[in-house]
Amino acid sequence: MEPMYYIGLDVHKQKISYCVKDSGGKVYAEGSLPATRLDLDLWMKTLPQPWSAAMEATMFTGWIYDHLKPHAAALKVAHPPLKLRAEKKPDFDREVALV
Repeated sequence: MEPMYYIGLDVHKQKISYCVKDSGGKVYAEGSLPATRLDLDLWMKTLPQPWSAAMEATMFTGWIYDHLKPHAAALKVAHPPLKLRAEKKPDFDREVALV
């Protein structure tokens, strides 16, 4: 059985922050990319297979979800943890992607 990779996405109008973890919870990759279809396509080519992802529910989530869905083993949308949102730290995007 192939290992699954799990991706957390923090979605904004112009940027998407991400964290990719293996099934053991070890961080495989993290960073950010411009929120464009072209950049998502280029980024997906670098991902290990298979992968599943969860993304933050925002007004920009819809088109990103539709674009990623055909390539993902699973794709979910959720609200970010209330605790992190309330504490809004400088590294908030990274923390949401890591959750």
